[in-house]
Amino acid sequence: MLIPGHLEKILRVSEYDDRGTLTGNIVCECGCKTFGIRYFGKNYPPHCVGVQAVEDNRYALVVKASCRNCGREFELFDFAEHAYDGFICGDGVSVPDSELVDAAADDERDFEVEMSIEFDDEEQFTEEMIENPPDGMSFTADNRVNIWSWVVINLKCSESGKKLKDFVNCELA
Repeated sequence: MLIPGHLEKILRVSEYDDRGTLTGNIVCECGCKTFGIRYFGKNYPPHCVGVQAVEDNRYALVVKASCRNCGREFELFDFAEHAYDGFICGDGVSVPDSELVDAAADDERDFEVEMSIEFDDEEQFTEEMIENPPDGMSFTADNRVNIWSWVVINLKCSESGKKLKDFVNCELA
């Protein structure tokens, strides 16, 4: 089962299918399931964000979660690091933390987080990235875990239970 290294200690996988998609909930190492969410991206009503143009044909989308119990912050997704288009094609740009804003839904700022990540199948990754890599790049099978083809992040307000389905729902390749 593929679990991205930066999520390995906090993603509790509930489903993993044979197509290479995993789904799970984010749980802090302290055991807390409630997070503040900070992000950079283009806002789409009512409570969704997507990739935002930053500069000449370069884009950004970042989502971070801060544990409401111990305060630890975790990067959930960065278009420049985890997306095929952002990382491999060089279309992504990282943004400084000072550019991130707090997610809120009707004044609620505490959320439970569910993530789904889709990876290219092993055969496709081997053919496209290992055997015929883009110019100037080289990859191994170990890189597959950090190059995603789709990501979905759903939020659930801790107090009201209101669901923000598809807070992020982004094809990455």
